[in-house]
Amino acid sequence: MNALTKSILPLLVGVGLLAGCKKDLDTYYTPQSDPGFFSIGILGTTLNTTFATKYGPGKSIPITAAFNQTDSPATITVFQATKTDSMQVGSYPVSGTFNQTFQTTTQTIPYVVPTTYALNTTVRLDVTLTFADGARRLRRINYTIAN
Repeated sequence: MNALTKSILPLLVGVGLLAGCKKDLDTYYTPQSDPGFFSIGILGTTLNTTFATKYGPGKSIPITAAFNQTDSPATITVFQATKTDSMQVGSYPVSGTFNQTFQTTTQTIPYVVPTTYALNTTVRLDVTLTFADGARRLRRINYTIAN
């Protein structure tokens, strides 16, 4: 019994010392609130967020942005990138209309597949909603140019 007491006593003292430690967290920052809701999709009876993987040159991709007007959205920007180049292809002020079915505001974003790229070129679209406070939400679409 004496050996058991000798081995448990240091363990209990160690646990007591650890329990007595208190880590003070720095509080000289303020966590930023998350920006608001933003989704993109193809509007139909639902907002289908799955886009086709292939689009033909010159075809229009029916992108619909969905967001909450109460989150104070300001602009929607569309950025297009490939392995060889990238560019902003549009910047639109938020001017959506309330969609009763989805209980959110929706806005159509015009985008046409470029005719200058070769077939089988992979294109990435970054659609960004910027809010009045500067916060941003990014949604991404990838597709391949095909016939």
